[in-house]
Amino acid sequence: MEKLFHFDCPREIYTADACVISCFDARFEVAVRKFLKRRGIFLYDQIKIPGAGKSLAAPESEADRDFVLRMVRTSIRLHRPARALLVAHNDCGAYEGIAPEVVAADVLLAAQCLRAHEPSLAVECYFADFDGIYRIG
Repeated sequence: MEKLFHFDCPREIYTADACVISCFDARFEVAVRKFLKRRGIFLYDQIKIPGAGKSLAAPESEADRDFVLRMVRTSIRLHRPARALLVAHNDCGAYEGIAPEVVAADVLLAAQCLRAHEPSLAVECYFADFDGIYRIG
């Protein structure tokens, strides 16, 4: 192996402030990161998938839902977050042509699914628009 970049990172295992499920759309990445910081969430496990909670609320196949639940359970097992945040956004390619209200409703369905499968996890729901991040529900 050839070392290409040097950095120092902590070796200690951390306890995550949250498990964050969000879309992989880069337009909202900085806003979501700043929002999390303002909420006191500094160490988090991030699950980035198209449509954020769509794979929990309205999966194309059960395998999609199972995958997301496995990732959440892995976060719980390794880093013990007490809460999960679902963050959807406007103009999402996974919801092409769908109204923001429908996307927000799916986030609430995703939260119900997550609570049913992991009842010890507190779940918070958010929607990122081009002018801010809004609480859902």
